[in-house]
Amino acid sequence: VDSNFPQTAITSISRNNKNSSGESDINKQPTIQAMPLSWSRTDINGLLQEVGRSKIGFDIVINCDCVYEPLYGKSWHLLNETIDELLKVNPQCVVLSSMERRAADGIDNFLEEMRNMKNVGSVERVWFEEGRKIEIYITRATS
Repeated sequence: VDSNFPQTAITSISRNNKNSSGESDINKQPTIQAMPLSWSRTDINGLLQEVGRSKIGFDIVINCDCVYEPLYGKSWHLLNETIDELLKVNPQCVVLSSMERRAADGIDNFLEEMRNMKNVGSVERVWFEEGRKIEIYITRATS
């Protein structure tokens, strides 16, 4: 689920995941689907319900460039709540977070808070590209 995904792409992908009677085929075969999401525990549970995954959650969650305080403020608190809820629903879920480091970006505070969330077991930096200052983290649930 990518909250920054363009609406036109969401519409296109959603149309492609419908069967001939217009019903969603999301539970019949493994799929990748992008849908809008407002970050909160309530909204992620609503989305899980909508796609028929309220009991099993998602296997992989990717977020990219979602933490930058000068542009987004401290909305990363809500992103952490959403990630924590996803790990609560599916402790096997893997969360990939990609971020570009910039001055006063708030990423260190985001990571510190994430590490202290109830359902987060580990947050590990797995990639750093010095030239473009890109970091990728993998977050897993408590074991």
